Amino acid sequence: MNFNTHLEKTKFAIISALDSEKSILISEFIIILKNSAYLLKTDKFNFWIDELQNINNSEVPIIKRAVIEAQKSWSEYSSSRTTFGNILLDTCEKLFTYSQEDDFCSTQGQFHYYKDKNTNLVFKQSVFGYIEYVDRAIDISAEPQFGLALVSDLHKVVVVDDLY
Repeated sequence: MNFNTHLEKTKFAIISALDSEKSILISEFIIILKNSAYLLKTDKFNFWIDELQNINNSEVPIIKRAVIEAQKSWSEYSSSRTTFGNILLDTCEKLFTYSQEDDFCSTQGQFHYYKDKNTNLVFKQSVFGYIEYVDRAIDISAEPQFGLALVSDLHKVVVVDDLY
């Protein structure tokens, strides 16, 4: 099989996974991410692989809107060696991090929720890199150690709805 055929096969695996129940979607994405890392010869997917492998599926905050948007996006996507990895990373952030529909930073970047592994505090980061702590206002002296904000973490600090 040539490279583009592998990309197309992976694209269809993504579309199939997005049509599955949550636990299957997550387990299939772990395989997809590992295969994509090997195919693209990159370690860019390690964060997502590590987080998804080490978190109980029920704690991954997938929202219905993100699944629907990903299904539409991947069904319209024409596989390309130059964009595939970035599109997959973007899909992971949209799928596996919680976001609220109208929650944007001052530059109109969508916020996605994470947890600082150093402090166990939930924060949200916009696509433009703007970070805002949700648990409480604190001065951060060190860069946050990113982890996924789990469903149980989110219930403590925001109203979580529309989960998959």
